[in-house]
Amino acid sequence: MIGVLTEVGKRVSGRWVTAILLPGLLLVAVAAVAVALGHARAFDLEHLAAAADRAGRALAARPGRLVVAVAAVVAAAGLAGTAATGLGRLAQRWWLRERFLTGQLITRSRWSRRSRLLAAARRADVPAVAAYLPQRPTWLGDRVRLVEARVRAQYHVSAALVWPRLWLLLDEDARRPISDARTRYTEAVTLVGWATLYLALGARWWPALLVGAGMLLTAWRRARDTLAELAELIESAIDLRLRDLAAALGLPVAGAEMSVAEGRALDDRLGKAGPV
Repeated sequence: MIGVLTEVGKRVSGRWVTAILLPGLLLVAVAAVAVALGHARAFDLEHLAAAADRAGRALAARPGRLVVAVAAVVAAAGLAGTAATGLGRLAQRWWLRERFLTGQLITRSRWSRRSRLLAAARRADVPAVAAYLPQRPTWLGDRVRLVEARVRAQYHVSAALVWPRLWLLLDEDARRPISDARTRYTEAVTLVGWATLYLALGARWWPALLVGAGMLLTAWRRARDTLAELAELIESAIDLRLRDLAAALGLPVAGAEMSVAEGRALDDRLGKAGPV
């Protein structure tokens, strides 16, 4: 038991150091540079070196103050990591929201994703499936919604109900790529939080604005790529293992395709609808 706890402690501490402490220390260092230089002396290295020398002498003269300063820096780095995680989650809730702030004004615009897809369908002379058209404010939100729409259209069941149960049926090899994609997506979400903190430092030191903007663009690109990969993997798992889930619940699929009746029966079982 002690060995297990030790190993868990190593993993947690290692993850905390790489994901929270080191980025937090870098942010604290940039904040110190921002305070020392400000906008007027954004790249004055001599002034920065002089400020660092003064701080070093003051701390060396009083070892107790040095210990307090180190502890404060580590604590500030940890708090910055917590703040970045929270800000990233707020950003995620924002871009996955279901409603537009402007009602349907944006969706009716000729430049909206929905209008562009409708125009492309008309040019290709193919019917547009209403359920697959953009309905949420962001591409990320629509990509998440499409998992539910596609599974519902193909199998007549809810992906939100199917997925937690199906996950329990997957073996470790099948789970690993999904877990990896989820981890990369979470890291991209957290990077949005770090970018926000750097943008806030830009109020004191303008080069931080450039750093924050670059991080924000990188985070958005990574979030799009990793969320698309995660959604594709979840759909693939449902495609491959939905019949196994139905059989495990005592509702085996008779034919090559799940019928409407079979899908609704599985949906009712998962939703605990009870007898009709």
